[in-house]
Amino acid sequence: MNQRSERGLVPEVRHLLLSTQLFFFTVIAVCVLIDHSATTESDGISFYVVYHLTIPLMVPGFCVGAYGMWRTSTHFAGADAPHLTVVGLRTISIGLLLLLVTPFNKGTFLNWTHMTIGVIVAIVELAICALLLVQRRAPASVVAFFVTLGGGILAAASLPDRHFEYLLQGEILFELGFSWCLIEWTYALDARNQRTFAQQR
Repeated sequence: MNQRSERGLVPEVRHLLLSTQLFFFTVIAVCVLIDHSATTESDGISFYVVYHLTIPLMVPGFCVGAYGMWRTSTHFAGADAPHLTVVGLRTISIGLLLLLVTPFNKGTFLNWTHMTIGVIVAIVELAICALLLVQRRAPASVVAFFVTLGGGILAAASLPDRHFEYLLQGEILFELGFSWCLIEWTYALDARNQRTFAQQR
């Protein structure tokens, strides 16, 4: 095992995740400040991808988020992370970019395409969070998973019922939980690599 594995995965990858995710959520927060109407409650984060005042913010926000996911997948691959996490993070990275170029308000085809991409990304994110519990059942990991799951349930419950419009809050909570799970993944991989290194000495 190389010197990098001995030192651990934490510093480089966690800094990457914290910086890119902080940028992403700062963009979302600014967008919420710009417009937090009934429309955003029903359309969720996707509203900001098509709203003329927030498009200039969402493009760099999603691009930075996609970059962070792809770079993290590369680091995870080097740390012998489960294949699902590596492929999943790259799927999420591509999905974020595709969400930018499929405005849901430009016809039925783009609407369904946008929703399909969003659902696929969400399922992959939840799967990565669930797999975390197999690797690390620390209290923080468990809480991170249930924050993600709770956000997903809140968002899913908002889709079919126009009288229960918390899609935006659910999606933000879901993404916050997923980001937390990725941070927990760095601990899980680091602990596993440290155990492997100790056994090889």
